[in-house]
Amino acid sequence: MTGEWSFAGRSAIVTGAGSGIGKAVTLALAAAGAKVLAVDIDGDAAKATANEATASVVPHRADVADRAQVFGYVDAASAEHGAPALFFNNAGVEGVHKSIVDTDPADWLRVIDVNLNSMFWGLQAVLPHMKAEGAGAVVNTGSILSLKSAPDRSDYTVTKHAVLGLTRSAASEMAAHGVRINCLCPGPIETPLMRRSEVLVNPDDPDWERRRFEEGTPIGRYASTREIAETVMFLLRGDVAYQTGSAVVIDGGITSV
Repeated sequence: MTGEWSFAGRSAIVTGAGSGIGKAVTLALAAAGAKVLAVDIDGDAAKATANEATASVVPHRADVADRAQVFGYVDAASAEHGAPALFFNNAGVEGVHKSIVDTDPADWLRVIDVNLNSMFWGLQAVLPHMKAEGAGAVVNTGSILSLKSAPDRSDYTVTKHAVLGLTRSAASEMAAHGVRINCLCPGPIETPLMRRSEVLVNPDDPDWERRRFEEGTPIGRYASTREIAETVMFLLRGDVAYQTGSAVVIDGGITSV
């Protein structure tokens, strides 16, 4: 990172920290000196991320769809490292890849719980701490499907559109209190979630599905988690003081065509 801003000693929370973008951001924050609570529903994965970190990372198992457990991880972060100053509100699932007619009600509600309600509970738990401190930065993970649609993706698309709306509402509420909230809108990334999506869409030939995604991306490839983490780190910087309520697209040019 360039400039005078430092993450050293700052209390951070990352959800979905056991893999993918969450893991990459956890490791980047730790390398930059932050004290991170690494939250994941897979406790062993959270521990593995913590073991890989170069500095203070505490693993914490929680189901982000459970409001009590969300408030529990915020309490744990505060006890370990002090009031959270940085929050990557990231955990999510890929959905079921079915038409509206074929989507089971239980699957619909689960995606709503994990992809949307978890984000709301996270903000509800974290923002009072940041407001009291008069500073803080939050990045909510949306998607390019926060900005567009895709067939057989109603569950995922609805939640990611809503995450962007939630981000903008929260940003307008918290701007006067020194707290910035932005929405990350990534395209295809080299993550386990993307692998699962390829299989769900085309179980007979997931590699063909990957090629289709790549060919539909002007840059011609998936993003690495490191590339996404760099964008998140930028948005969490305290000296990026004027950017809030934004949909920050990092998609290899997909939404530009």
